[in-house]
Amino acid sequence: MFLPERPPMCAAHEPLHCAAANLVTAVLDALAEKGGGPRFVLQRDYRSWKGSQQEVFLGHEHELWQHPVEFSSSDWWCSLPEYQALRAVVDDHEVLCTRLDTLVGFPSSLVRRQLDTVVVQYLLTPVVEATRAYRFDRDAFEAAYAAVEAGLLTETVRLVEYVPLLGLDMSPSLAGASLPDGLTIRPMSDVELSEAVRVMGIPIGQFTSTNSFILSRLHQNALVLERDFPVHSGSDQHPDAATPSPFDDAARRMLTALRVVCGGSVTYGRPMRLQDQEDFDAHRYASAILTAVHHPTEGRPTLLVDRAKVEELHEVYALLSDPRILRMRFLQNALRRLVMAGSRVLPEDRLIDLCITAESLFIQHPGLPPDTEQARTPRRRREGTPDWRPGTGHRGPTHRATGPGRLPAPQHRDAR
Repeated sequence: MFLPERPPMCAAHEPLHCAAANLVTAVLDALAEKGGGPRFVLQRDYRSWKGSQQEVFLGHEHELWQHPVEFSSSDWWCSLPEYQALRAVVDDHEVLCTRLDTLVGFPSSLVRRQLDTVVVQYLLTPVVEATRAYRFDRDAFEAAYAAVEAGLLTETVRLVEYVPLLGLDMSPSLAGASLPDGLTIRPMSDVELSEAVRVMGIPIGQFTSTNSFILSRLHQNALVLERDFPVHSGSDQHPDAATPSPFDDAARRMLTALRVVCGGSVTYGRPMRLQDQEDFDAHRYASAILTAVHHPTEGRPTLLVDRAKVEELHEVYALLSDPRILRMRFLQNALRRLVMAGSRVLPEDRLIDLCITAESLFIQHPGLPPDTEQARTPRRRREGTPDWRPGTGHRGPTHRATGPGRLPAPQHRDAR
C-alpha cells in the first residue's frame, strides 16, 4: 500500500508508527470506497459544563464524527490485514502488550483499554475531523500518533483529589499558591466543576434553563492534592487500594486553619477523585465520597486576599498536627466548636458555639492556677449565701431552711 511522503520523525518505536499509519490509511480507503463522506452532528453534553461568565455556566456543545457501524464489529477489524499487523507489533513489545486489551489505570481505578477503541478515538478521529473527509492527512496523523505513543509508553498516571470550598472568596493572584503537604487552593477546571455538579457536591444557585445554571463565585474554588502513581495494568492485577489517602486529614486540618486565620463560614462539598484529564486516555468521570454538603452563609464569606494570610495558613496548619496540640483535649474541643460556629446560620447558634469555645479555653484549661476554682466561685456563695439560679426566680434552697444570711422560707412567712 502506498503511503504519502512524510518528514523524518523520531519515533520511540518505529514499527508501531509504521503499522499504525498503514492501518489508518487502510481504514480510510475502505470507508471512501463505500461512497459518501463522514457525517458530523452537533451534540450537547449535559454532563459537561463550561463557564460563559463569572457565575454562568452553559452546557458544552461540540461537533462529533458519527462513527460508521463497521467499527462496532470485531470481525470487521480482524478482516483487515493491517489490523492484524498492528496487533502483532503490540504483542511483541514488552510494554505495549501490557497496556492494550487489558485493564489500565492507577490503584483503585482500572479501566479497560481496547486496541480498536484507541485506533478510532485517538488516530482516526483526529484525521477525519482535520480533513472533513476520508482522506489521509500526514500532519494530522503525526500529531495524533505522537500523543498515542507517548501515552501508551508512559510510566505514571496523575491522580487529582479535590474538595470544593464553599463560601470562599480568593484573590486571583493567590490561585495555586503553594500550601503544606502539596496542597493548593485554586479555581476548579470545567471538568472538575462539572463532576462536582453531577454528584450534587456543590450548591447550584439557579438553573436558568435546561442548558445553563448560575453558580456563585464563592463556590468555585477547591482544595486540591495531585499525586503521581505508577501505571497498573493487567486483568489479574489487584493493586492495594486500602491505604488511606492523606488528603482527608489534610483537608480537615486546612479547613480548621482557614477558619482560624481567615474567619467566615467556609465549608466544603463532597471530596472527589479524578484522573488528570491531560493524561492519555483519561477516564472523564470522577468518584465521590457521598458526604453531607454543609451550605455556608454567603453573607459571611471567608476572605483569602492577602499573601500574609497564606503564610499564616502554613503556620497554623503545621501546629494542628503537632503532637502536643493533639494531646490538649480542651484545645481540640475549642477548635471543633469554633469550626462549627462558622457554619451556623443563626447568630444565636454561633454564640452558643463560641461560648463553649471560650469555656474550653478559659475555664476548663488544666493549666490554670490552683486557686482558679475558688476565684470563679461568687463571693456571696463562699460566705454561705446561696447563688441565684437562672430560670427559677428565687435564691437557691431558701424554701427548705432558714438561718443566718437566709430569708425565711415562704411557708414560715405565711404562717406568721
